[in-house]
Amino acid sequence: MIGITAGLEVARKALSSYQLALSVYGNNIANVDTPGFSRRTLLLSEGEGHKIPAGRIGLGVDAVTIRRMRDSFLDDAYRRQNSSLGMNESLEQTLAEIETVFGEPGDAGLSLVLNEFWDSWQELANQPESQTVRTLVKDKAQAMARVLHQMDRSLVNQIKALDSEVEAMVGQINGVASAIADLNGRIVASESSGHEATDLRDQRDLLVDQLAEIVDVTVFQKDDGSLSVMMGSEALVERADFVEVSAVSVSRGGMAVTEVRLGEIRRAITPVGGRLGGVIRSRDDVLPKYRENLDEIARAIVDSVNASHRGGYALDGTTGRDFFDPTGVTAETIDVSAIIMNDVSLIAASSDGSVGNGDSALAIAALRYTGITADGSTIDDYYGSVIGSLGIESETASINRERDELLILEIENRRESVKGVSIDEEMTNLIAAQHAYEAAAKLVSVVDEMMETVLSML
Repeated sequence: MIGITAGLEVARKALSSYQLALSVYGNNIANVDTPGFSRRTLLLSEGEGHKIPAGRIGLGVDAVTIRRMRDSFLDDAYRRQNSSLGMNESLEQTLAEIETVFGEPGDAGLSLVLNEFWDSWQELANQPESQTVRTLVKDKAQAMARVLHQMDRSLVNQIKALDSEVEAMVGQINGVASAIADLNGRIVASESSGHEATDLRDQRDLLVDQLAEIVDVTVFQKDDGSLSVMMGSEALVERADFVEVSAVSVSRGGMAVTEVRLGEIRRAITPVGGRLGGVIRSRDDVLPKYRENLDEIARAIVDSVNASHRGGYALDGTTGRDFFDPTGVTAETIDVSAIIMNDVSLIAASSDGSVGNGDSALAIAALRYTGITADGSTIDDYYGSVIGSLGIESETASINRERDELLILEIENRRESVKGVSIDEEMTNLIAAQHAYEAAAKLVSVVDEMMETVLSML
């Protein structure tokens, strides 16, 4: 039979439960600006009922568990989009730097020196015997070569800078993966009691978010509370263990580059998402492509000008000489031949050996309108298509980055609506718990008075 003391049990449970509720809501408010914090809610349940003649009556309230408010679907969506954003930000930054290197349109770009180079040959055709104009031809050729050297060197420096980023990000991946594995072990041990390790799970989720920005990850929740983390299609974290990612220097295209490898056997992998994926794609695909474009311009000019120049005659009546060094057929190595550098009178401007003839120089000047590149385009058209392609790629990367930012903002807003702390809502909960606590305290007073009354009757 339920006696007066049952009221004390009801009050005790209520006091204990709502004291805990006050701590939970107060903790939410205290962590409103803590990165990665998920708001907590206290799950309450009616105490087990007892049968009495009038029916069944519960004996107060029980605090069942403290739960984190998270949506795993939104977490996965956020990480996928964050990985895409990291990649597109890397690509956009690289392409913006390439645009700076090309500097088109501008007063110091390759277009200007190319035009001046062809114009100098046209001037030589008009004044084939002029030493001043011959020096001008040499100088303009050198200026064009210097611009190609500078552009190629700038692209190479970008490749080296990105390579350093790859090595740094490999270290970041290992650090985060190790921390996730450690938290997995601690969470499994902590949750063996049946209650969720909310603080440890928040720390782990924040680390997974950070990892998703660096590289594409997929997360699987295990029944024991641990997470399995996949990097692309490769296992990175499994319970309390993680696979180490290493950075190995290899030679590729005459350059030392960092290759990402996995595990003890150091199997080569190519991450495709996140900032690391964007950096690797920029280093291995984007930048080399534009270096190849510059090399094609250098090769086409060297080969075509030399072929025409060999058929012309210098002021001393000799023929068969190259204007450019024939071994320098890349943007890095293009240069005027040593004999022309030493003696501009050896520039072959004449087609028949006569001093006043400038037909050979005219033929070289006409190369600007001739399809001399591998695809049959003129140098101007080829270079214009390269600049156009660069502009389109850069704009596409910017559009993709802006799209990712908007999608992430939308996902994050939905995510925060689940896990984020609302001061107004928590204050409302806090006041409600306070009133419930005060009512439970009042119940203790009422039961105490009832017991005094009973005792006074004995």
